[in-house]
This record gives sequence, C-alpha cells and structure tokens, in this order.
Amino acid sequence: MKLLYTLIFSFFSLLAFADGMHITGIIRDMDTKEPVKSANITLSISDGYEFSVVTDSSGAYNILTTAVVPDGYYTIKVASKNYYELNGFIFVKKECQRDFSIKAKEMPKPVLEGYATNNLVFLIDVSASMNADDKMPLLKDALTYLVGELRPTDRIAILTFSSTVKEILPSTAASDNEKIRKTIEALTFGSTTEGSAALDKAYKTALSNFVSNGNNRIILASDGLFTSGDKEYKRMLQSIAAGRSKNISLSIFCFGKNTEYVFTKLRALSQTGNGNFASILNTDEGKQLMIEEAKAVKN
Repeated sequence: MKLLYTLIFSFFSLLAFADGMHITGIIRDMDTKEPVKSANITLSISDGYEFSVVTDSSGAYNILTTAVVPDGYYTIKVASKNYYELNGFIFVKKECQRDFSIKAKEMPKPVLEGYATNNLVFLIDVSASMNADDKMPLLKDALTYLVGELRPTDRIAILTFSSTVKEILPSTAASDNEKIRKTIEALTFGSTTEGSAALDKAYKTALSNFVSNGNNRIILASDGLFTSGDKEYKRMLQSIAAGRSKNISLSIFCFGKNTEYVFTKLRALSQTGNGNFASILNTDEGKQLMIEEAKAVKN
C-alpha cells in the first residue's frame, strides 16, 4: 500500500512540478488573539517531503509546494519560542487557507517584579584574611548570582577596601552584565583593613547615584571587625547615621566563622544603617540573602 501511494505521489509530482499546493493562513496567540511572528510551520505531505516556512510580522504564512497531492489530511507542526508546540493534521487542497491558534507557556515572573529600582554599592573587604574557601569564593558566587537577576534599570557599584579604598566598578547599569561579572571575577586581596574611610567613600558613591523612591543601599562584605578601635567605631556609627538620614541603608554580611563579640558590633552598625546583618556560611545562603537585599524596597 505504501509503495502504491509513493507511485501515485511521484506521478502527480511529475505532472505538476511547477504548480503545487498553495496553503496560507495566520498564526495567533490563543488568549490574546495577537499574531505570532517568527513561528515555524512545517507541512509533511509524504515520507521525505516537508515544506517549512516562518510567519511574518503579521503572523501570516505562505506555503507553496513543488508537488500536487490528492486532497486529504496531512501532518502539520507549528512551533514558536515560549509557546506550546502544535502537532496535528490539516485538510489540504489545491488552494486553501488554514489559521491556527497556539497557547503561550506561562513564563515565570522576574524575581524582582514589583520592587523598587536598585542603586546598590558593594563595599568589599579584600584584606588578606578574606583569602579563604569559606569567604571570597562564597561572596563571588552570591554576587554573580545577584547580577544575573538584576533588571536593566538597576545599578551596581563595587568598592574594595584593605589598606586603601578603591572604586573598581563605578555605578554601572545591570544591563552591562559582562563588565560587572568580569569585575567580580577579578577581585584580589590587599593587606590590613581600614573600614572607616571605606564607608565614607561608599556613602558618597551611593549619594551621587541616588534613585528617588529606590533602594539606595550599601552592602558591606567582610570577615570581621573592620575598625582600629572604639574611636573609629564611634565615628563609623556617626557616618552611618548620617547616611540613614539621607535614605541610604547599610547591610553587612560577615563571611567565615567569628566571635559573638564581632557579630554584636557588626549587627549594631547595620541596625544604625537601617539595614540587615547576616553571617554567610554557604553559597545558597549567600544567594538568597543577596536577592533579599535587592527586594528591600517595594514599588
């Protein structure tokens, strides 16, 4: 039977090679009724004979075969990105129009949908003590993950501090993903830690890129107490309080194991800064906490 069908098909093909079947139509979104452009339509009229076209901006397709076949049902497939694939049969005759509707997949909502624009300044301790498996690698992983979730309108700056303060990434739109990722990957280590001057610089950076009604936030990452004594600690509290009065928050992430004394002092700084404090011990925890910082202010 298959051989007979093949012979019949070949006979018709030879008779009318230049005058084939003409099938047109429009592909629409099943729910919105809007046309779907760049959808792929494939018509199979026999083993080894397929004709494929792509819809234009109006959702229209136009198939002109190189062979005439008997009127009947033939296999058709409609595929488009973010839509469920449609597979079925179509009744084909010499001239015909067949429209199809395809169902859009439910796309997950962006993680930061409904939250304010971010102006994030990362202040990262790169003193020698941060050079440990449970410190800098965890920070890099968490920060890289966050960058992948930020929206094009969000901004991020990165400052490092040890014996000096360096701005290694000025406030940059999150759309410049590659530049930000390379900056994170290139983080290197210094020597001793001086946190007071670093905080002052971070607040200036946050203020110069301030977003009205946005999430203006400094996220300080360190492995310990970054002060040289009580006098400097008190001065830091004053700087943080001044920043808070300008609607700039400060959160602190502590990496590696530490003493309760250190945690208490750092927690007090973050509370003064109207921010959060957390001790990060693994990658998953770091990723989740980073996202929470970017979701600190709702629209």
